[in-house]
Amino acid sequence: MSFYESPIFIDILLVIMYVLAAAAIGITAWSMFHSVHMRNRESVIQGIPAGKIAWGVAILLSTTLIITGLLADTSAIVINGKTFSDTLWLRVSDMLINTSIILIIIAIIGVAAGSMSLGRKISKKEKSHK
Repeated sequence: MSFYESPIFIDILLVIMYVLAAAAIGITAWSMFHSVHMRNRESVIQGIPAGKIAWGVAILLSTTLIITGLLADTSAIVINGKTFSDTLWLRVSDMLINTSIILIIIAIIGVAAGSMSLGRKISKKEKSHK
């Protein structure tokens, strides 16, 4: 029996994973709560609607997690010859992976749209100064 197959170490590892998962969920929830409630919807910081952005991100994250969780694939998978069929963890892992992919794509689109908008604003200012 190797170190990684010893029952006592697996139990310790599982407890650590549960504690870290709970801590990550707790910190994320606190961060969202703090970010949204420290600003009202009308707060504008240096011309940027920070309140609307905070609410938008919180709503987008929540809805994306719910939708990807409901649509998650829960069919059993085989890894290294072992079958994993725990529906909860298959759903959670699929939900987190798909949510991450969707939010990264949305972030890339947002950055691209923002840079195009900024380029147009700079171009208009240069034309007006000439």
